[in-house]
Amino acid sequence: MPLNIDIVQVLLHMLNFVILAGGLTLILFNPVRKFISERQKRIEDQAAENQKNAEEYIRLKEEYEARLRAFEEETATARLQAEKDAADIAKKYIDSSRAEAAAIIAKAEEDAEKRKEQILDSAQTEIGELVIGAAQKLLSETATPERTEELYDAFIKEAEKKTGRKEKRQ
Repeated sequence: MPLNIDIVQVLLHMLNFVILAGGLTLILFNPVRKFISERQKRIEDQAAENQKNAEEYIRLKEEYEARLRAFEEETATARLQAEKDAADIAKKYIDSSRAEAAAIIAKAEEDAEKRKEQILDSAQTEIGELVIGAAQKLLSETATPERTEELYDAFIKEAEKKTGRKEKRQ
């Protein structure tokens, strides 16, 4: 043997290497490969789940935005209705106030008219009393029928001018 190489020793080392490689393959390589494939599967599953969650998030976000728009429209509608109701109530209140004011004014005008009538009646009574007093005084001074009628006519004309009313003679 040249170089002092023993073939049997080389074959034994080779056999030992094959046994060692086979053992390491069974003991280390297969579990590591199994672990890596399981991890890769788990990562793919997580990626698929993340994709599914992202799609669900987008769907929920769109649903939320749609609900938010619907809510905003509903609140706008409710606000407009509330404003309309408030305007109606205000209009009714104003109308009722105007009606009350008109009734108060009508009553005041009626009271003023009654008061005016009372004053006119009172004035006519006083005028009548003055006429009677003047007539008695005149009769006591001069009692001619022509003079009495002349004074009476002058008095009536003067009274009609002052009161603005024409009285019927009887």
